[in-house]
Amino acid sequence: MTVGAGISLSDGKLTVYGKCVLRDVHDNVVITAASSGSGNALMDGAFIGVRSDQMGSRRVFPVGKLEELRFMCVFRHKFWWMTQWMGASGKDIPFETQFLVVEVCDDTHIDEGSTDEANQSIRYAVFLPILEGDFRAVLQGNEQNELEICLESGDPAVDKFEGSHLVFVAAGSDPYDVITNSVKTVEKHLQTFSHREKKKMPDILNWFGWCTWDAFYTNVTAEGLKQGLDRVHEEGLYLWNIVIEL
Repeated sequence: MTVGAGISLSDGKLTVYGKCVLRDVHDNVVITAASSGSGNALMDGAFIGVRSDQMGSRRVFPVGKLEELRFMCVFRHKFWWMTQWMGASGKDIPFETQFLVVEVCDDTHIDEGSTDEANQSIRYAVFLPILEGDFRAVLQGNEQNELEICLESGDPAVDKFEGSHLVFVAAGSDPYDVITNSVKTVEKHLQTFSHREKKKMPDILNWFGWCTWDAFYTNVTAEGLKQGLDRVHEEGLYLWNIVIEL
């Protein structure tokens, strides 16, 4: 089956523009076409889901093997904090990964009329785990180099899920365009948030403030605060707000 942005799932392989991203894809994995409504293939994509009779407030579903392809991801390494990670196989993908972009190289795929064949042969596949009903999805890897979808409701009493739209995937030659357009497509699908281009910048961004985290991290003291404020005063600056972060 081939869906938007050159994404195909057949013979146990998830491919983008003819290049395999995931192999040994499990039989219960399904893809559903998605479109932004623009008619632009780069703004189209697919939702990855799973068919399962399993119930539970937390379920883990292996999707397929990711091997010898460079990736960058963003994952939650603390309850309130996220950071990036890079690797080249499924086992390198951390728990609580909420964004994944994979570099897919295919020397046989050259855009007609291109003057830079090396760059034109590279495609970027973006994976965005999303919310479905009462469940949230995140990505992770296992020791078999499989990309997994971890599905959680956070409530033992909430254990039934549909599972058809768990991860959005899209691909293209410009990673920035693919990321931006993927978020816009998910925005249209979920209808629970607005892309930043539609948001008005709050007035507070025009005010000069000071956050103690950059100066002291968790070692905040009254003496340190006074020294910091004295330094600001010496420079002739006026603070509109102070954030004391412990």
